[in-house]
Parts: sequence; structure tokens; C-alpha cells
Amino acid sequence: MSVAGYVTVVVATAVLAFSVRWLDPGATSHMSQQFGIPRHVGWVFAIAAFLWAYLPVLAGADMGNDLWFFGSAAVGVGFLFVAVSVSSRDAYRLLRRATVVEPGSISPSDTGSLVATSGRPTPTADDREGQPTTPFSGRQSVYTDWTVRKGSFSGSRGEWAHLGYGTEQVEFSLGDGAVEVATENPHTFNKKEHTFSIDLSKDVPEPAATSLSEHPDLPAPGSSDDDLRFAERYIPTDGPVTVVGNATQASDPGVVCIDGSSEAALIRGDIERAQHAMHERVYRLGIVGVVLIFGGQLLAFWLSDASFTALLSAL
Repeated sequence: MSVAGYVTVVVATAVLAFSVRWLDPGATSHMSQQFGIPRHVGWVFAIAAFLWAYLPVLAGADMGNDLWFFGSAAVGVGFLFVAVSVSSRDAYRLLRRATVVEPGSISPSDTGSLVATSGRPTPTADDREGQPTTPFSGRQSVYTDWTVRKGSFSGSRGEWAHLGYGTEQVEFSLGDGAVEVATENPHTFNKKEHTFSIDLSKDVPEPAATSLSEHPDLPAPGSSDDDLRFAERYIPTDGPVTVVGNATQASDPGVVCIDGSSEAALIRGDIERAQHAMHERVYRLGIVGVVLIFGGQLLAFWLSDASFTALLSAL
């Protein structure tokens, strides 16, 4: 295929992908929340994936031969893994630079320093009345990002359309109140995920019924016979959480606050688990992603009529 044909295929795929952003904007938010990839980073890697995955077409692959698409699919997964790895590097570097201390060992003299500490989160007094929970399933948490999709079924086929998404978080403390955490829009990693469905035509359990009623963009209970699919990714209160950020003097004497004045991160698990999880995201996923990018391309060439000679001549 000519260079013009290759460009046409790439542009058509890119236009199709970008159309999802306008037709179903919640889909891109869902992907961003699920994998922890900023949208601009995701689109950059998506374009790179299109350009790389369709190289067999430029090298003479027959579009009617479906086998080489298995290699291109591996390429797509590889770019996803690398995007996750790259998106996690800043938080991983932040964690490595931070001074690891116990919550009770941080003193007001440490203010202005980058620290990493962990402990079981306790919602602050203002939030303690009615333990903070995930909005739809009621699981105790200090941070939740969620998406809601509506199912539309015709016979054996089903389609899901995104209805809404959001983030909820509360201030909490570590170490019996020694450290207050009041981060805004922190980077979050290693979250738990809970997905479930609800039939609006039946009795909708709490707290989903109340949360649906409070969100004007979401259908109210009993308003239709649609199925709703909920996805909640959250940091629970029943286990330790690692907080990375700059320590500042809190309003109460002797209390240190980690706030959102700088880049901050919340990672489910203690310090060792957080370090391991971030190392896996940055290095293992990155290496596997690179292997899939190049290995998938070799597989695509092997399963098609494409040749590296034809590719070089086309370039």
C-alpha cells in the first residue's frame, strides 16, 4: 500500500478514536481513572500506537488478512503498559526522594520537607459524623473515583454508554492525629476496585438510591428499566495508606499537615507495599510494554505479506 493509503488508515483510526471523546466523553475519563493515565498522555501514546501498529500496511500487508491484527493488538497493549509506566514515574521519583518516617515521628520542625508516611486513615472530626463511604456501594473510604454507565440491550447484543463520573475525598489523619492529610486532587495508586450493576426498575439499595437522586446527570431510581453499571476505585479505611507530600505546620500546635500545596500522592498499603507497587508499575510494566511493542510488530510482519524491504523502500 502507498504512503497515502497508510496515512489514510492512520487518520481514519485517529478520527474514530477522537470521536469517542465527543460522543462519549465519560469513556475517556473512565480509562484515565482506571489506569491512572492523564488524558493528554493517553492521546499522545494513542497516536504513537496508531502510527506504529499500521506499519505492516505501509510494508505491503493485505488489509483483508486478519491474522496480522493479532500482532497489532499486542502492540496496542504494549503502548498501554508503557503509558501507565510513564504516567507513574513522577510519583515514583517523589516516593524515592521522600524521607520515610512514622506519623508520630514527624515534628513541626520537619515542615517544608518532603516526607512519606503511612498508617491507617482516620477521617477528621468534621467528616466523622457518618463515616465517609464510596457513594454507591457504601464501602468506607477516604478517596473514591467513580463512573456510571447505562446498558442498552437488543437481543443478544448490549451497549454501555457513560452517564457520569466523579471524584470524592475527605480529609483524614494518621498516627492518632499526629499528621493531618488534606490533599487536593492527589495522584492515587493501587486502589481497590468494585464493580456492580443495578436494575432501576427494581428496588435500588442505599446508598446508591440517595447518590443517584443527588446527581442531576444520573437517572433517579424507578425512572426507567435501564441497567446501570457502577465502577468505584477507592482507598479504604480498613488498611494502611501511604501519603507522600510536603509537610507543613497545621493550625493545631504540634500537628503536621500534608496538604495539596505541592504534588502529593496517596498509595494504598504501607510504605513497603507502596514502594513495591510503584516499582512494578514503572519498571515491570514498562519492560513488558516495550517487549510487546516490538514483539507484536514482528508477529504482525510474520503473519502478513509485509516485508522490511518494502517498508524501507516506502520510507
